[in-house]
Amino acid sequence: MEARFAHTPILPNPPAPPVYRVRPRPNETEKGNTEKMERFTLNELRRRVRQNRVSFPSQVPTFEKHDRPDVQRKAVQLYFFFGWSCSRIAQRHGLLRQRVQQILSTWKRRAIQMGYIQEIPPAMPSQKVGRILK
Repeated sequence: MEARFAHTPILPNPPAPPVYRVRPRPNETEKGNTEKMERFTLNELRRRVRQNRVSFPSQVPTFEKHDRPDVQRKAVQLYFFFGWSCSRIAQRHGLLRQRVQQILSTWKRRAIQMGYIQEIPPAMPSQKVGRILK
């Protein structure tokens, strides 16, 4: 007697379920700091970056859905690190000054919302440090 086997086709692995990333919700104090930082002008934020009052990413992130990533990264670096004006950046890249300001403002807002830029709390006064060490 001959054995009969039912031929079942081998199906590829089913697709993996989609991965949803949940962005952490800021608590009330973080929300207040974020809103406060978003109100800074570009000049104020640049001054605070140069004074080490706010954290700034060492690798400048680019946000793909907004402006041209190459110009976005270069404009951010030239403005915040090297102190270039918007007019000078615009001239170098063949853009209008207002467009450079728009690119920088959009980048600033997204970077603050995503947590790349955060306010650095002031250092503890020396009196409190002495009490903690005792």
